[in-house]
Amino acid sequence: MATSRKKKDEIESLKKLADQLALKPVCVWDQLDQPGRREAENLSREYIEFLSRAKTERAVVREVARWAIGRGLADLSQTDGLKAQKGGFLVHHGKMAGLYAPGQKSPAEGFNLIVAHGDSPRLDLKPRCVYEETAPGFGMLRTNLYGGLKKFQWLSRPLALWGFCALKDGRTVDIVFGEDPQDPVLTIPDLLPHLDRKAQRDKKISEAIVADKMNLLAASIPLGTAEDKDRLKLAVLKILHDRWGLVEEDLISAELEIVPAGPARSVGLDSSLIGGYGQDDRLPVFASLKALATARPIRPALFIVYDREEIGSYGSTGASGNFVEHLAARAFEAAGLPPHWDKVRLALQKTWAISADVEPAVDPDYKEVHEELNSGHMGRGPCLVRYTGGTGKYGASEAGAEYVAKIRGALAQAGVLWQSSITGKQEEGGGGTVALYLAAYGMHIVDFGPPVLAMHSPFEISSKADLLMTARAYAAFFSLS
Repeated sequence: MATSRKKKDEIESLKKLADQLALKPVCVWDQLDQPGRREAENLSREYIEFLSRAKTERAVVREVARWAIGRGLADLSQTDGLKAQKGGFLVHHGKMAGLYAPGQKSPAEGFNLIVAHGDSPRLDLKPRCVYEETAPGFGMLRTNLYGGLKKFQWLSRPLALWGFCALKDGRTVDIVFGEDPQDPVLTIPDLLPHLDRKAQRDKKISEAIVADKMNLLAASIPLGTAEDKDRLKLAVLKILHDRWGLVEEDLISAELEIVPAGPARSVGLDSSLIGGYGQDDRLPVFASLKALATARPIRPALFIVYDREEIGSYGSTGASGNFVEHLAARAFEAAGLPPHWDKVRLALQKTWAISADVEPAVDPDYKEVHEELNSGHMGRGPCLVRYTGGTGKYGASEAGAEYVAKIRGALAQAGVLWQSSITGKQEEGGGGTVALYLAAYGMHIVDFGPPVLAMHSPFEISSKADLLMTARAYAAFFSLS
């Protein structure tokens, strides 16, 4: 009996020691009471509506600007700064946006900055995209790949056209086609399995679908008579003109994007998940806006939505530019400070930042590509990622230990559940975020975002529990002093 009791005491002692020392995964759902679960459901309902409205980078920026205007924030491009003491927003080229929220401290002491991106993998229409295939009898639209997508996922599914056209007389035209339930949709037909053996089936997956054969069916009713030329091409051009007043030359100065048609949806028999296009990276965008709405910053807060992250962050609306400097300078003006160059750069060096990008969730059918101890799991909260990169740490921006500890402390104080992760096994691929471009200013920055399944697909999957914890985490960060 004494031996049995001693054994039991040893087990209890080891259990207490394990609880004290070991890091154990926690399921968010296990920790949420009924009010917490209702909060997660209400938040996800609002997010699903946001995700369904914001399918392009321009649409995301419009949502951010609408959010800012609705809260009385000033347009920092239209004010002298002294009139923007409640904070403001700045839109650049219609595809990148920044927000500023004042804190108790001066901008000269540095900011709490969250950066995300509004673009997602998709198909673009080429500048000269309209053509016809006479023998099969179709008017067609030529596409161009944008971002790291799997080509086969975009075949034989309903697709919508979202466009922005700038005309030479100065007018602009917005297009959304295929989203209204009464609208037709577009599609790219796949080859039937009866005839695909040599053309597709016996090839590597990367070669089976040819990018220049991913073209959209646009029309099949020809104009005129059989003796007329280009009847199907003209049919497409006539529709574009009748609906939106466009001629073929206008398409050269247009941004025409092909995205999955239809709204985002709840997923699962228990409705615990969210499915939809563009959650990379619109989930962090939405969570950041919700966080700003509730946070009480001590250090002034900045939030930036970049464009072009999915194709390298280059260009005038990408993170490789200097938009953060302009936003910080406008924040100085809004606080009544002269935006001297050296002072702004010093403030950016003192800035604490989060690169708010989604992380790969462990796929239940492909667990072998993930590293068991260092991969994100759905339902365990957002992932704190010290470094990204490929083949080890190549191309990574790594956060310092002191800064990671500061973030951990803020999360603990706010009661936020989170997890640690990296991109995946070292030789399975990899990826990066915009963190390295902000790190170039000397600021502290770490990647921190929710896990997502089927990333870069037309129907990405996230967890409602992770959405809730991500919003809470970002609010805790904005309040960090």
